[in-house]
Amino acid sequence: MEKVKEWILSEGRVISDPLSFIEQLCERIEKSGISLARLRIGFRTIHPQIDIWAFTWTNENRKADLWGGEHGIRASSKYYGSPAEWVHTHNKPFRRRLTDLDPTKDHKILFEQQEIGLTDYLMCPMEFIDGSHAVISFVTATDEGFSDQDLSELESLVGFIAPIIEVHSTRKIAITLLDTYVGHRSGERVMNGHIQRGDGDVIEAALWFSDLRQYTELSENLDHLQIFGLLNSYFQTLSDVVTPHGGEILKFIGDAALVIFPVDQETSAQKACENALSAATEMFKRIVAENKERQVSKNPEINFGIGLHFGKAIYGNVGALDRLDFTVTGPAVNLASRVESLTKETGKQLLLSQTFVEKLKTETLKIGEFDLKGIRERQVIYSLPA
Repeated sequence: MEKVKEWILSEGRVISDPLSFIEQLCERIEKSGISLARLRIGFRTIHPQIDIWAFTWTNENRKADLWGGEHGIRASSKYYGSPAEWVHTHNKPFRRRLTDLDPTKDHKILFEQQEIGLTDYLMCPMEFIDGSHAVISFVTATDEGFSDQDLSELESLVGFIAPIIEVHSTRKIAITLLDTYVGHRSGERVMNGHIQRGDGDVIEAALWFSDLRQYTELSENLDHLQIFGLLNSYFQTLSDVVTPHGGEILKFIGDAALVIFPVDQETSAQKACENALSAATEMFKRIVAENKERQVSKNPEINFGIGLHFGKAIYGNVGALDRLDFTVTGPAVNLASRVESLTKETGKQLLLSQTFVEKLKTETLKIGEFDLKGIRERQVIYSLPA
């Protein structure tokens, strides 16, 4: 086992992928003479949907994978009475021979592992620097189970594995938070070191700007829970629609949203605009269906407008030295916003700039030329045929 510890402190600690680290770790544990059928590491996370992440390796395919447990799992029967709850409560290793279980005392999870031929189970706490405890379980399928020496060596290994897993869990939490609050592309750039004020690139993108109708009136007549419910429903639908079409939400600005569909090596200008238009069309269809349900439940309906434009924008950091925002700025963003504002005057929920339309093959309908606030030249504006 000393060789395993040396490997963790040298090669293992610099493996960037946690699943690869666990796969190689299990191989080395087996080479040390301990037969493993399963290894699992579980730890709490900070995520809007997931409460617990778990890395699991089995000897069936020699691969590790990632599993996420939703919020509420630690208040369910899956957790109550489980080895994980016992370890968290007592901060001590838990060991059970799976060949000698007691239906009146032992948790369902142990019987499930017994049923697939596993024979011995060890779970240990792994303390992190913030005082929280992850758990790691080792399971074997050998007839004799773990020997006393096996148990001692596995327990001694936990202190070497813990700091590696803590680094990976902390990094995963950081990436999750960046994805949640600034978007995946922007978060990736921040993680790669683009964090100085003024860091930025000029990109080409289809730009989407949308906002709700009668929001001020709704705010006056609804309580904060109703307002939050309406906004969350609207923004969730927006996210569900634009993300599969290659869009990224950069901003929620009150009741408004700014979305980009960037041009890159895989996405041409035409494709970016087609994706944005397809997403907008689908968005309206979904909201129509949702509003029918809102009518039945006597909840306020969701009404909104979308302006679509295509152009170049500066994508990067702006703000104060100690408070930055990763966003897109420039005349193209302003024009997208003005096009959306025009939806209120024209009564059209979806409006397109001429630059955007020129990238499409889809049939569109010219509705006129307009002076837009802050825009020097009159703009030809389009919509979709009825």
